[in-house]
Amino acid sequence: MSFRTRLLVFGYPLLEVATAYGVAMWIGWGWMLLLILIGFPIGFAIMRNAGDAAMRDLQQATAAGREPDSGRHALAFVGGLLVAIPGFWSDLVGLLLVIPPTQRLFRQSARTWLSSRFTMVRMPGVHYPGGGDVIQGTVIHTDQPPNSRPEAGPREIS
Repeated sequence: MSFRTRLLVFGYPLLEVATAYGVAMWIGWGWMLLLILIGFPIGFAIMRNAGDAAMRDLQQATAAGREPDSGRHALAFVGGLLVAIPGFWSDLVGLLLVIPPTQRLFRQSARTWLSSRFTMVRMPGVHYPGGGDVIQGTVIHTDQPPNSRPEAGPREIS
């Protein structure tokens, strides 16, 4: 396990617990628990709204014949998921993913990170907006005449 992985696995929960303890000492345990619990419905509402907006955008883009902008909705969904996870730091990052000015920064970084790690595979017969034409072809075997079809059923070998 690398150092970065250990830091994430052990350091992040420790940071969240220490922050929760500090907030509880500052405003009281009841208010801290209320703030933690209020993140669940807010996070799920953000995720639901992001999913609805993505579906609306997909329908409008399909009707207009253009490519949908799914990055904005995906980041909002991940932001809602982070808000729904208990913890103050995850709430902060989740809210930064939902707010439009900071969302643009995250979207550009996520786009460059994803494009450096993944490639797009284009399927024949599917129209891709903004891409080149994909033309389906037929394989012609040279051992058969062009108009003949292979015989159906098993063949005897003599």
